[in-house]
Amino acid sequence: MKNSSTIIAFITAVALHLIVGGVLLMNVDLSFPKEKIKTSVPVIHASVVNQQLFDDLAQRKKDQQLAEKRRIEKVRQEKERVKREEAKRKKREADRIKAEKAEIVRKKKEAERVQAEKVLAAKKLKAKQEAAKAKKLADDKRRKQEAERKKAAEKAEAKRKKQETERIQAEKAAKAKAAKIKAEKAAKAKAAKIKAEKEAKRRAEAEKERLRQAELDRQMESEFEDAFSSAQSSKQLSEIARYKALIENKISRNWQVDPDMKGKTCTLAIRLAPDGLVLSADRSRGDMKLCASARRATLKAKTLPIPKDPEIAPQFRDFDITLKPDL
Repeated sequence: MKNSSTIIAFITAVALHLIVGGVLLMNVDLSFPKEKIKTSVPVIHASVVNQQLFDDLAQRKKDQQLAEKRRIEKVRQEKERVKREEAKRKKREADRIKAEKAEIVRKKKEAERVQAEKVLAAKKLKAKQEAAKAKKLADDKRRKQEAERKKAAEKAEAKRKKQETERIQAEKAAKAKAAKIKAEKAAKAKAAKIKAEKEAKRRAEAEKERLRQAELDRQMESEFEDAFSSAQSSKQLSEIARYKALIENKISRNWQVDPDMKGKTCTLAIRLAPDGLVLSADRSRGDMKLCASARRATLKAKTLPIPKDPEIAPQFRDFDITLKPDL
């Protein structure tokens, strides 16, 4: 590095000398003058210029050397720092490997200890199980012998009891059979009598109810015939309105109402057979209690008046009617 700086300084000095010499030659007039002209020629202090040039070069070289030294020192310090870091890293790595090895050794010892404990526990468990198994076999054998002895005794006793029971049951069965035959005959006779009485009573009640309903229908028809005949002069009612009024009247005859039902209404959806038999009566809208009472009255009526006119009669097969208690 020092030789390079010297060569550069030498080349620079030679170049400056050449430049100065060229400038001096360019200022020299080589032609022969006709007259001698007196002129003042400037004197160049070459020694001063050369000295200044060399001083600058020397200072520059000195600065370069100083910068080079600083750079070299910086590189050296960086290398030292890297070396220290690498040494620390290697130490950490070595410590880590050492710790891992120590942990591996510790885990291995721990595993060996656990395995040894497991083996010992397994041996103890096996010995305990074998002892329990031997005890169980001995107990099972003793219990089996005892059970066989007891079973034989129970079997003999059971056979004796069975024979005694069969004898007693045979006697009871014979008596029970005779009593059953007697009781069945009596029961059949009694049931036939009760059935005949119930059937007669039912027929009598049905006939009584039929006659009552027929009488009610006759009375209602008569009353409405009289009412309609007297009202024809002022106002004629339609056939539909007439039969609705008849139906309301018949339901009212079977309707049991309470004072708290006053002012309330109920609409029932009624389905009738072609002969007027009530098939169903369900609440459509209105007071729940009132509708329940009206429904019972409708079902109790059994049959309701229905027009004989084939054009009007279908309207009374499935219809709604609004009822209001007369309180």
